[in-house]
Amino acid sequence: MTTLEINSSKFCRKRIACLDMEGVLIPELWPHIATQSRIKELAITTRDEPDYTKLMDQRINLLRKNNLRLGDIQRMVADLKLLDGANDFLSNLKSEMKVIIVSDAFQEIIDPFLSKLGHPETYCHYLSCDDNGFAYKANYTRKHGKQEVISNLHSQDYWVLAVGDAHNDLEMLRSANLGFLYRPSSATSKNGRDIYIATEYSEITSAYSKLSY
Repeated sequence: MTTLEINSSKFCRKRIACLDMEGVLIPELWPHIATQSRIKELAITTRDEPDYTKLMDQRINLLRKNNLRLGDIQRMVADLKLLDGANDFLSNLKSEMKVIIVSDAFQEIIDPFLSKLGHPETYCHYLSCDDNGFAYKANYTRKHGKQEVISNLHSQDYWVLAVGDAHNDLEMLRSANLGFLYRPSSATSKNGRDIYIATEYSEITSAYSKLSY
């Protein structure tokens, strides 16, 4: 695991935190959907399959094949709660810096969770559905991954803290001034050996609290 070293001289006052959603603030949705629908193939996430476009095409095909509409998916995840400590973690971050959600989740599925988190600004994707409510297309808001958001923030002179948990977060974390993998899978840990790993929110808050203001 990478040893945490902080260069406080590079820490400026204009700060922002970019947080992944699933696996960082809420449970992974698709494994839950897989359990609820009894379609085991839906349990695969970006922790296991790094090609997100391929993964979403597979999910959309499986949903249609099994006659599951977007409304069915929304009902399946409606009873899920935030990860333990997520709201306090978010509140602590908000007291120190601006916070945005940078997720490959789909807005239509995560909307109920955003209200529980105080409606943070989000950079997510969108689903197109037909007249019968079946998802048929994933609309991506980024062409080259989450690191696009980080690059844009750097161009605005932001110092960026980023937290993610999966393969699709690695380049975002590497692009940030301070990046953390939060409770990653062994496969993600192996591919992100150069990135700090946190198993508790307090490890992340402790790290940025050491920075000079």
